[in-house]
Amino acid sequence: MKFQATEKYVKLSGRTLYRNEVRFLGYSASSLSFRFVGKRALAHIISDTKQYADYEKAWAAVYVNGSHEPYKRFEITEQEGDYLLYESDAEAEVCITLMKYSEPEYAPLGVAWIETDSKSILPPPPAKKRRLQIIGDSITCGYGVEGSLEETVHRTCTENPQKSYSVLTADALDAELEIVAWNGKGVITQYIGDEENQVQDEWLIPMLYEYTDAGLERDYFHNAKKDWERWEHDTFQPNLIIVNLGTNDASYTRGIPERNEEFQKAYTAFLAHIHDLHPNAAILCMLGTMDQRLCSTVDAAAADFREKAPDARVEFLSLPPQEEADGLGTFWHPTAATQRKTADIVAAKAKKLMNW
Repeated sequence: MKFQATEKYVKLSGRTLYRNEVRFLGYSASSLSFRFVGKRALAHIISDTKQYADYEKAWAAVYVNGSHEPYKRFEITEQEGDYLLYESDAEAEVCITLMKYSEPEYAPLGVAWIETDSKSILPPPPAKKRRLQIIGDSITCGYGVEGSLEETVHRTCTENPQKSYSVLTADALDAELEIVAWNGKGVITQYIGDEENQVQDEWLIPMLYEYTDAGLERDYFHNAKKDWERWEHDTFQPNLIIVNLGTNDASYTRGIPERNEEFQKAYTAFLAHIHDLHPNAAILCMLGTMDQRLCSTVDAAAADFREKAPDARVEFLSLPPQEEADGLGTFWHPTAATQRKTADIVAAKAKKLMNW
């Protein structure tokens, strides 16, 4: 049976954009899942391999029957082509999850259709009761988690959200997960390095949060911003929202009081916006794995917001800095060992905060 990746046939996780009868998986760990009785399944996938270097291609993984270990992991190497998702000698009832590993800065991944050897498709798997949203940057994406400090470029093949604290925390909490994260981006600036002093604020997380997939709209469809699909926040109402931002902003603030104040005001305003959209969600602000310079400022922003919105549940969690003994990934990013330690801390804090 051949079918499109609509909600009639598949369960969607994360923000996905459906356009021209193609389901685009956007942010890290966005996925689709379907069930059938059979021996074989493939997906017809489109991408944009011509405009991206070989090290910027989209990557995906397949999970079978809820396993935490991928059945297969593969690179999207063609502009358009068929990719085998699953094959077995024995017919069985199977649940397949296709997950995007690479983040939206790089080549897109669109599913035009799925085909199985069965005559029908079973209802999609049910959603989990708990819902978790994580807003972050490269750490949340699992950027460079399988790379090394010797890497001179970031390669998408070293990204793995399944080894990031984000997916690990969602698994520990048995929660549906929506990630909004982009490497190098912050609240008031992108990462600017040590030699710059001017903010770069044209592409920041608070703006990206408002759209289903701003990167796809800009870089693949080449649409004017006024035509970008705005995300309907009501479609995913999280119980808990984790905000892990500030690492990239610290490249600009650098402990300078007036810059810290600028960041704090913007961070507090973003918390207020998040709370307006999701008034029943608890918010856990956290920071510290790669840079701790703004930890006290984020803590102050959370406290400031609690004063302004006493009905809100907002707390701050200071994360321990990564240790060289646990290794260093691409461009000093956390390794799987560090990400696991972070996930254990965050999951424990979330369980206490939510009484889960």
